[in-house]
Amino acid sequence: MSRFLKGVGLGMAGIVLLLCGLIALYYFESKAALRADIKACPTVTAGQATDAVIQNILGNRERVFSKPQLERRDIVIEELNVQIGYSGTLVPFRINGVDDRRFFGMSGCASLDTVEYATEFLTQQ
Repeated sequence: MSRFLKGVGLGMAGIVLLLCGLIALYYFESKAALRADIKACPTVTAGQATDAVIQNILGNRERVFSKPQLERRDIVIEELNVQIGYSGTLVPFRINGVDDRRFFGMSGCASLDTVEYATEFLTQQ
């Protein structure tokens, strides 16, 4: 019984060490990605950020926006509100025919082709 408990204890210690190693790896990779974004942001233009979001929208139109017929002319970029921040970009846009929402495409400066989206529902008064 004592050998069994010793084996279980060693197994649990191994699992804990593995988890700690994975957490440390994730932490250091996240820090490296943030450093890359901070370094890249001063060189990114609003046009580059906008083009990246448009390409991503057109590539994911059906999966993300449920609009298989979506074309470039249907995407209205709010050009004056495009922001390049310390470590990322924000591109606000609307889609023709969707009057109750405003969308935001967000990416890190070092990886403009990786875009995440947020939605703001507009209320009519």
